[in-house]
Amino acid sequence: MDEKQFDAIVIGAGHNGLTAANYLAMGGLKVCVLEQRHIVGGAAVTEEFYPGYRNSTASYVVSLLRPEVVDELELKKYGYQPVRLKNTFYPDKNGDYLLLTDDENHNKKQYEKFSKTDYQALKSYHDAVDKVGDIISSQWLKEPPKLYGGGLADLISSAKLGIDLYKLDDDTRFRLVQFFIGAPDTIIERWFESDKVKAMIASHCMPANYASLYHPGASLAMLHHAVGEVDGHKGAWGIVKGGMGAITQAMAASAIAKGVVIRTSVCVEKILVEDGSAIGVRLEGGEVISARIIAANTDPKRTFITLLGEDHLSKDFAADIKAFRQESASLRMNLALSGLPEFAAIAGKEIGEHHRSSISIIESKDHLEQAYRSSRAGIPADPPIIEAIIPSVSDDSLTDKPGTHVMSLLCKYMPYDLADGKNWDNEKEKVVQNILEYLTKYIPNLPDILVAHQCLTPLDLERMFGMTRGDICHGRLEPDQLFSMRPHPDAAQYATPVKGLYLCGSGSHPGGGVTGAPGRNSAKRILKDI
Repeated sequence: MDEKQFDAIVIGAGHNGLTAANYLAMGGLKVCVLEQRHIVGGAAVTEEFYPGYRNSTASYVVSLLRPEVVDELELKKYGYQPVRLKNTFYPDKNGDYLLLTDDENHNKKQYEKFSKTDYQALKSYHDAVDKVGDIISSQWLKEPPKLYGGGLADLISSAKLGIDLYKLDDDTRFRLVQFFIGAPDTIIERWFESDKVKAMIASHCMPANYASLYHPGASLAMLHHAVGEVDGHKGAWGIVKGGMGAITQAMAASAIAKGVVIRTSVCVEKILVEDGSAIGVRLEGGEVISARIIAANTDPKRTFITLLGEDHLSKDFAADIKAFRQESASLRMNLALSGLPEFAAIAGKEIGEHHRSSISIIESKDHLEQAYRSSRAGIPADPPIIEAIIPSVSDDSLTDKPGTHVMSLLCKYMPYDLADGKNWDNEKEKVVQNILEYLTKYIPNLPDILVAHQCLTPLDLERMFGMTRGDICHGRLEPDQLFSMRPHPDAAQYATPVKGLYLCGSGSHPGGGVTGAPGRNSAKRILKDI
């Protein structure tokens, strides 16, 4: 086998790159995947961050992974085991909390602590979200139609979408437009009366977003995370046995079984072009690998500006890509704990339902707005909004000693560019201490059980995973950066202006999250083209 010549090269062994490689191999192509890190997985990876403690390094929950990808790549055969998070927990500093489970009678009583009307309002709200979410999810595994200059297939695709929208009742059409171009605060205030439930709904727009609650179009993030499922449970979130790396390890094993060559610790320096067509890549050190197809799992700016180069693009296309908004203001922490976190809101030293929850620490919707405005000014939010889970209560393989735990924290909003010329390398430990001190107000025994921490600032995320400005979604999820415009009308169908170069990452349709959809869609397009 000639290891310098392939039919297709995939740049980046993240979950979408591995997904694309699998489908390309299933289509009969000889495929090579190139990964700059020592391990496959991209941001969906499990690593030991302190001796005896392992956790999902960046991405830490599963929901959006398409069941078609799970089934077609036989991921469960290769070790993928999702575990549903059945509960959600919203503690307060003052001792109040919402703990939501599968028991609707219990949940009704929880909501009634704060409002007599919000429980029913939430059911109506979820019904609207589900209807609109169904329209969104129906497009995830379809190539978006061309914004202009399309052919018959694009016309048919647009017509089918139009028919789906026509079938909606009047109220759902109204909600669809609201979620697409409306501001989250308008939706929140329309449906709910209690500050607690308003805060809960506000937190739903936060993980993949970086926008004000008053920003038109920012409501889309509420839908993007309303279309998932775990083992057939619609809208559910979960963890994966062995951490998120178990997903990408399963994908890699499935790809290797199909003959895909995977190389780690190799950094692509340049995408090579001859006579307007991609012909291969050059690695750092000078090695050249040839292929007629290049599928880039890198984000749009890195793909087009850094790896390809503006010389191979029109002036307008390059300018548009440079203006593509990439930043999620995300900071990730992993905590190594010698014991179980004890929350002030719910007493007890044994594992409870609140430990088996997704945990949201948000004081009010104004708290989220203040965090956003602080970040926009270049100042890390203090206090931040924190999304957390304790995966080790459901997966004891993550630590070596019984009774020890790991905890995942997503902290928002944390800007990539800091004010007053400060830099993250100098400011990181100060920000970490602020986060831990704030978290201790909710978990008083945290200082006693904290063994070690790992912190990945936006700059660290860029350095470690190659995500421009630390954007976990490879581009913000806003109306002008989605569907037939993601990341540009001339690259929204995965093919790019350079013949043979395709996008297969989260910077293409349908966007961020561990979905596998961009990788699958891109491979289908490549196979159709050749």
